[in-house]
Amino acid sequence: MTTHQAAVDSHGATVAEMFDQIADRYDLMNLVMTWGQEPRFIRDTVAALKLGPTPKVLDIATGTGDLAFEAANQRYGAEVHGLDISNEMLEVARRRPGGQNITWLTGDAMALPYEDDTFDAITHGYLLRNVTDIAATLKEQYRVLKPGGMMSCLEMSPAPRDVIKPFSTAYIKYIVPRLANAITQNPDAYEYLSRTSRAFHTADRVEHMMQEAGFVATGYRSYMFGTMAIHWAQKPA
Repeated sequence: MTTHQAAVDSHGATVAEMFDQIADRYDLMNLVMTWGQEPRFIRDTVAALKLGPTPKVLDIATGTGDLAFEAANQRYGAEVHGLDISNEMLEVARRRPGGQNITWLTGDAMALPYEDDTFDAITHGYLLRNVTDIAATLKEQYRVLKPGGMMSCLEMSPAPRDVIKPFSTAYIKYIVPRLANAITQNPDAYEYLSRTSRAFHTADRVEHMMQEAGFVATGYRSYMFGTMAIHWAQKPA
């Protein structure tokens, strides 16, 4: 099997347009939405890869490149690639200090433009809630990973059904769009993000989907009262 290429579907085009519109304030909103914890989540997501000396790393849905830059920072000598569906997001990433040292490419996470067994490690953040076919997306990651390669990702999760759920739901449903309006002048984008976060799969279900895609050694760590999770998984050697 070789490189997969396919036209972006209508949902993908809509998502790309939305992220194009908020690219210049995306990092600030992520910091706000995670109560200032985003840098820690980025560090922990890359650390979960247990990168070797000179790895070839792909960050999918790279956005403004936080995970890609962190991979380069954590492992000097890494060859890092960042792929995103949004051209404007990639433009922000390219302009960041060190952006010239990372290979940026516009592309679809459900049809990765890379050969089989290309990368030692894959990362992504907030990707799975934005695709129409999670199973296909995970299978593409499995395909382009080398045998024994690691994948890690950061995803929001629906709040657990306990005392925190009403407060977490209210924050994501009502407060986040209002903050987005103040910061980005585009509250519709974050209404979409808050809606998809509330409706997304539990961390247990995401782990099971990774196993269904063929990954082994799966696991996750929850943060922020169970509303965020870092997942990791390995392609069998």
